[in-house]
Amino acid sequence: MGITILTIATISLSALAFIFRRGQNRELLPLGAVAIVAFVAQAILRKLGRQTRMLSQVVGTLGLTVTAPAAYCLTTGLDRRAWALWIVNFLFAGNQIHFGQLRIHSARIDGWKDRIDRVSSFLFGEVLLAAGLLLAWRFNLLPGLVALAFLPLLTRGAVWIFEGQKPLLVRRLGWTELAHSIVFGICLVAGFHLGW
Repeated sequence: MGITILTIATISLSALAFIFRRGQNRELLPLGAVAIVAFVAQAILRKLGRQTRMLSQVVGTLGLTVTAPAAYCLTTGLDRRAWALWIVNFLFAGNQIHFGQLRIHSARIDGWKDRIDRVSSFLFGEVLLAAGLLLAWRFNLLPGLVALAFLPLLTRGAVWIFEGQKPLLVRRLGWTELAHSIVFGICLVAGFHLGW
């Protein structure tokens, strides 16, 4: 384990030295600071117990998805598109976390009243996400193909809410979410590359 950590640390430090050689790429420093703050906040939230588990995952995702604008910044520069990449990646990952937690915590509920009580915040989030994506596309802040990349997520959430009680198949859920991620990634790259 120690050799693995040392190897990864050496590779990481070498990459950082290369990226920041001769004072280049200083605009990445605030992004790195955001990632550090997010991971520290995630660790604190995780220590607070089960009640903050989903919030800690979302905060950690904020730190992980900062890699999208960082990678874009290295090749093109830090502009509006870099921030859009961060936001859509964060929204996508956050939606997957929320849905996964919802599925796990509602696996044993019976009856529509309990189901509606459990899914109300998720459903509200889905409506907000759809409205936000529509507005972003309408005001040319986001390519239409990128906004459409969320459609499978929104559809799977709506279908699950209104279908009857089914057992939770964790592996199937994982594979399905992986498939959504692949489709999202392809649409994201194509949408930003093609501009539609």
